[in-house]
Amino acid sequence: MKTYAFATGMEFAAPAVDVLVAQGTPPSLLIGYPQKLQHRSGFAPLREASEKHGIPLLETSDINDGQAYELVKGMDLFVIAGWSQLVREPLLSACPLGSIGLHPTRLPEGRGRAALPWTIIKRLETSAVSLFFLDEGADTGDLIAQREFTVSRRDDVTEVYRKVTEINVDLLATYIPLLLEGRVVARPQGPGGSWWDKRRPEDGVIDWSRPASDLYDFVRALAAPYPGAFTSVSGRRLYVHSADLIEYGGAEPPGTVLAPVWSTGVGGVLVACGSGLLMVREVQWEGEDRRDALDLVESGELAVGAGLGT
Repeated sequence: MKTYAFATGMEFAAPAVDVLVAQGTPPSLLIGYPQKLQHRSGFAPLREASEKHGIPLLETSDINDGQAYELVKGMDLFVIAGWSQLVREPLLSACPLGSIGLHPTRLPEGRGRAALPWTIIKRLETSAVSLFFLDEGADTGDLIAQREFTVSRRDDVTEVYRKVTEINVDLLATYIPLLLEGRVVARPQGPGGSWWDKRRPEDGVIDWSRPASDLYDFVRALAAPYPGAFTSVSGRRLYVHSADLIEYGGAEPPGTVLAPVWSTGVGGVLVACGSGLLMVREVQWEGEDRRDALDLVESGELAVGAGLGT
């Protein structure tokens, strides 16, 4: 029976292992992140899946330090999904059937990091998850399959992440058996393509002078499992986790808190932008729990007329 190793640190990892085991193609080795890296966006440990299915687990923060190579080199296939490092030689070529990866864009478009936030910020209406052979480049290897998904203007990145998770699991369940049997024909990626920049937590600062439509996309793009968009109030950081867009042509200074919006559901606070209004709904002071934005007005922590971003 042919064997493979599965390296991942993302939230779809455990469900994927469950499906792969259930269909009779279990990994022979799991590679995941140690608990000290739990601060990374989308982190999910593999220890429970390892114990549940009796699969050996290597936890490492550096997949290229030699430990993984010593364990993987006797196997037929290496599967890497959602790992933040590029896999280098000799690990990259350790298995005779190669190494495969997943990337949530329609390659060759959108190579690089932070693919899902950029998908929303760029207002793409459709994208795809790409399954491909890894080579020495970043997301440049031959394509095995692509599976399309839609992006609604109402989707935040949490919902897009859910869609991608389902596709990831399905692609792995479908193609790992075929790869192990040598029944997959890959094709080179097309010419051109694009590279999307890495995003850092500090890139989440909200510029209230921008149009509300841009900031609505920005907030949606940085929802969980990402760190979140943020602003400041009197030097105190305030995260904005959800908001609604209101087209409006008022002339108030950007960042001005205009009025509370009462609701039997989640309350909101209207904030002026470069053009239009953003109704901020769910917020969080740095280091505290999430709350309705309306709570801040009711408690006196945020006043009508206050300036955000100051």
